[in-house]
Amino acid sequence: MKTPESPQDSTFDKSLKQSERRALAVIEGTNVGTWEWNVQTGETVFNERWAEICGYTLQELAPVNIQTWLDLAHPEDLEESERRLNAHFDGSSPVYDIRCRMRHKDGHWVWVHDRGRVFEWTPEGLPLMMYGTHADITEEMQNLQQIQQQNTALSILNELAVDPETDDNARIGKALALGSEYLDLPLAIVSEITSDVYTILWFDAPQDAGLAQGANFPLGDTYCSILVEAGHSLAIDHMATSPYKARPCYAAFGLESYIAAPIHIRDHLFGTLNFSSPEPRKTPFSGTEITFVTLLARWIAGVIERKLSTQTQSKLIEQVPGVLYQYRLWPDGHSTFPFSSPHIKDIYGVDPGDVVDDASVVFDAIHPDDLGKVGSSISESAESLSLWQQQYRVRKGSGSWRWVEGQASPEVLADKSIMWHGYIADIDDKKQTELALKESEAQLRRLYELSPIGIALNDYYSGEFLDINDALLKPTGYSREQLLAGDFTQLLPQQSARLKDRIVRELRETGRFGPHELDMLRADESVFPALIRGMRITNASGRTLIWTLVEDVSERRKVDQMKSEFISTVSHELRTPLTSIAGSLGLIAGGTLGELPAEVRRMVSIAHRNSEQLRLLVDDLLDMEKLVSGRMIMHLSSESVLPVVRDAVDRLRTYALDSHVAIVLADNSHDVTARMDRYRLNQALTNLLSNAIKFSPDESTVHVSTELISGQVRILVSDNGPGIANSFRSRIFQKFAQADSSDTRGKRGTGLGLAITREIMAQMGGNVSFSSVEGHGATFWLELPIES
Repeated sequence: MKTPESPQDSTFDKSLKQSERRALAVIEGTNVGTWEWNVQTGETVFNERWAEICGYTLQELAPVNIQTWLDLAHPEDLEESERRLNAHFDGSSPVYDIRCRMRHKDGHWVWVHDRGRVFEWTPEGLPLMMYGTHADITEEMQNLQQIQQQNTALSILNELAVDPETDDNARIGKALALGSEYLDLPLAIVSEITSDVYTILWFDAPQDAGLAQGANFPLGDTYCSILVEAGHSLAIDHMATSPYKARPCYAAFGLESYIAAPIHIRDHLFGTLNFSSPEPRKTPFSGTEITFVTLLARWIAGVIERKLSTQTQSKLIEQVPGVLYQYRLWPDGHSTFPFSSPHIKDIYGVDPGDVVDDASVVFDAIHPDDLGKVGSSISESAESLSLWQQQYRVRKGSGSWRWVEGQASPEVLADKSIMWHGYIADIDDKKQTELALKESEAQLRRLYELSPIGIALNDYYSGEFLDINDALLKPTGYSREQLLAGDFTQLLPQQSARLKDRIVRELRETGRFGPHELDMLRADESVFPALIRGMRITNASGRTLIWTLVEDVSERRKVDQMKSEFISTVSHELRTPLTSIAGSLGLIAGGTLGELPAEVRRMVSIAHRNSEQLRLLVDDLLDMEKLVSGRMIMHLSSESVLPVVRDAVDRLRTYALDSHVAIVLADNSHDVTARMDRYRLNQALTNLLSNAIKFSPDESTVHVSTELISGQVRILVSDNGPGIANSFRSRIFQKFAQADSSDTRGKRGTGLGLAITREIMAQMGGNVSFSSVEGHGATFWLELPIES
């Protein structure tokens, strides 16, 4: 029979039900799983949420017991779970509390927070009933892991940033080792990419990895080719399941996990930082890990850029022809070189380390005569903080002295010491050249002042005088001030306008003019004869100038006049008796007056030849005098050239035969018309032909031909004689010039033939010249303008 409830029991039941409802509401509201465990029997009771956390339903897990939990728990967490449970059982811990991992139905691991407490004990004091909660804290643990990852990453980057290590290779090696440990990837590489070539610069890897510093690979065969194509950081958790599994790099290296970031230097891709492993990642790369690799790549880029800048600076310093330095003058008066490039040994004979703490050894190497001015210039620069610049001598080797030049800019430091930044270069060669040039200029100046020929320096465009020597003042009658106030045209008569134009044209086309002989104006407007010549120059500042030599030829003209009058007088006085003597000797030698004894006939023959030679000399002298003085009248007319050539050849054939030489006129010779004096052209050509015959060996041939060259007709005479000696070529057209050699001394002549030929051709507007190879004959030619 049911016992009626008392009012107190009814109240207790209501309170208990309300408490149970509140507990259920709290459990459902917090979305936690619950469990009840009979520690002695192993029986367990889980709510539905407990199963959902692992992706199951209670029905899927049934029948449930303590083994259900053990099967789902991460094996690595069981030992710690057991330790904490025993601590609660023995009273060391008031509750059982652990964060552990449980396998989700999908295969991944979820983090749970298990809390429990024994509420019932056996009479023997053993735990009996234990109740607890089971909360999903996966997101919390992921956030915590991310924070820990971030803290670790920041710690690594901070450690690298403050590392006192100065060896860049060691710093990058340490960064790779720390990165490998952080990412749990065994292979770490810093590469350089040059065009399509991938080069390993630094690496951290197991010894059996097969990597080598400096090893090269085609970029397309590396994982970094994927990174380059992407243009940003890249992470591959499992290559075999990625979109890149067909790439050649996977077949070549077989790496399953890979994370990398580009290394940019000055906005250009330098290479990559990459970490990899032949094993796939157990968990995907996190954003923190990708950020870490990206930031580490930037740090390495900074190290490499500084390293490259240092290398570039060192290479440039090595190429600087002198020493780059910092010189510090301390307040107490002592001085040091905190920095100096290796070339300080070339200047002072010391190493950079020798002067870091004391610069006195440098001053010991300075020439005693220069030491004072060097010290004074340093003091002046320190006082005014102005640029220091000085040239001085330093001891070189066993005692020789060399010139050096230094320049530096000073700055005041916080401790009132002064630091100069500058360079010192060896300028000995330049200085010696400069000193030699100064000496040369001094000598030239002395020669300039003492020269008997007038010298003037004028501006090319204005003609104004810039400098004159004393020799120009005397013939002109001007004072130095008067000439310097004017220009060169004041020395030229008005009728010299055509010559002025010619001088300007010559300067423009060739940079030289003259020599030209003309009458120049004196200060009193009288004239004097002068020979002028000059050249165009450009001075150091780029100004165009003219050097002009003005030679007073008054005395020479008087001498020439006297000589011409003498030659003319003597020639006329000699011609009549010589003609008579030569004619008489000719009659006697010819037997007109009867047969002569052999010895007498020989002597008469010699006298006849010599008289003829003397008569020819007198004729040549008269011709030369007329040509030079302009008294030889030229009868110019348009004439055919070839008949003149043929006539000259025909007239000299007998002379050639007597000399055992043949003359051949080319069949293809050109017949053109030129303005000439037929007789004088024949005379000029006869001179060339007679010389060719005279110097030709026996049984040889003299060739005559004509050719057309740039509006000129050229008449050529070629022989097979000894040619023209190099030492004689500059004098060959001078009066009385004859080559003095064993081969030519027996070839008698006046030495006027070629000089007369040149004057004849010049007065007809033509020219005469030659070409020759010594020992292999010569070719002389006459040139005249063709008339169209």
